[in-house]
Amino acid sequence: MPGAWNVELDLPGIAVDTSQGFGLARVWGISVAEIAQANNLNPIITASSIKWKNIEIYGGMKAGLPLANPAQAGLLYSGVISQAFGNWVGKDMTLDLVCQPGQQIGTSNTGGVGSVVNPKNITLNWPAGTPLGPALQSCLQTAFPGYTVNVNVSSNIVRNNLEPHYTPTIEQLGQYCRQTSLDLVKTQGYSGVSISVQGTTINAFDNSGTASNPIQINFQDLIGQPTWIESPNIQLKTVMRGDLKIGSQIMLPQTIIANTQQANSSIVNQRATFQGGFFVVSIRHVGNFREPSGEAWVSIIEAAPNKPVAFPAVTD
Repeated sequence: MPGAWNVELDLPGIAVDTSQGFGLARVWGISVAEIAQANNLNPIITASSIKWKNIEIYGGMKAGLPLANPAQAGLLYSGVISQAFGNWVGKDMTLDLVCQPGQQIGTSNTGGVGSVVNPKNITLNWPAGTPLGPALQSCLQTAFPGYTVNVNVSSNIVRNNLEPHYTPTIEQLGQYCRQTSLDLVKTQGYSGVSISVQGTTINAFDNSGTASNPIQINFQDLIGQPTWIESPNIQLKTVMRGDLKIGSQIMLPQTIIANTQQANSSIVNQRATFQGGFFVVSIRHVGNFREPSGEAWVSIIEAAPNKPVAFPAVTD
């Protein structure tokens, strides 16, 4: 609509063990009265606590838009507002929202995912000789009763000694699980355990299993070719979509066209550089609603290949 606000987005999503910075949502075309209300969205900080304002941002290609696929539209980002401020330059008025991911706070989760000011009592009781998965499931479910917890990690992450681990934040728990899993599983290409928070869902995963019901990435979804960024991870860009999360299983297309076996072509530009199954390591949504370029409303995905192999148990 001609009178609709313009919205700019830059929203990163990364596993909790990695420093991920902040997201930004900027709204253009607001009124002076709305600029004046920006401070109402800022956190309230006291000597003993911080009260955040939650935020959820939805996007994608819904009906009526180019490349419309309502199944791909959905929740892009959830977290809290770290800073809100209005700006007025010439005739342009904007509201900027600086956001932190994965810290939704409500009546069932008063402390969020933990911080230095509001630490969580996160205890990982990991009995000797047992896999990490069940212990991590129990740890997360106990520490975050308001969340849905999904743990799908290698059963070969086993310690010989009992080592309870205490941490005040989920970021520190994620760092511990990732480093410990890499120390115990030495198979080349193993990704280590990652933990992500999306809304009120916590996922813990690695690339030790076979993909089940992967999300198909079609050739028309891709903007440019996937490319290497580091071994073994690749990066690909698609039209903006809300159905992909950190840890999602995806399947890249084999070819841009469908031929009979007799008419198959070996022309390079009819095939994607990378094919097969991957899982999403990180995802960044970048958008400018009124920009007509095809690259102005996209999701940038880092993905690692699925390696459905048997990992040998390595114990310390």
